[in-house]
Amino acid sequence: MHRFMEKVERLLIRSVILSLVLLVLVQGLMTQDPWRIYLSWGERMEGQNIEFPASTAQDEPISAREEASVQSPQAMITLTLQEFSSLPKASIIVNGKTKGYFKEKEIKLQLSGGDVLEIDSTFYDFPVDYQISKVSQNMAFPKQGRLYTANQSIVMIGKIIVK
Repeated sequence: MHRFMEKVERLLIRSVILSLVLLVLVQGLMTQDPWRIYLSWGERMEGQNIEFPASTAQDEPISAREEASVQSPQAMITLTLQEFSSLPKASIIVNGKTKGYFKEKEIKLQLSGGDVLEIDSTFYDFPVDYQISKVSQNMAFPKQGRLYTANQSIVMIGKIIVK
């Protein structure tokens, strides 16, 4: 009986040590994105990205009639320069690609939900204020009237959220 208890005790100690080593190993692997998806049930239960249809007419001029008939997941936004009539070197960046320049006081853009919007003012060595002067009714973020200031930098407006 004494010999049996020693074997059980040894087995318990080994299983505790093995469990601790496995716990540290798994936690270390979960710091890497590819492994975390397979090791964490919570990661697999997270929401999935929604693929929005690509718009082929984003670079065309937008008429007032089209602006009123925007359907989700597309949204309209108008960005305005506050103190200047034009800054031709300041650019609008959507998803890492330049989509326009502030050659006039305001720019109208048609965006999809999930697009990332930025303004590049790195060419100008003075503060430039930009305002979101108009948004379509189906846009949840960014909000109308929001003011952004760039001082020789790229301003992140954020990810477009469409209702």
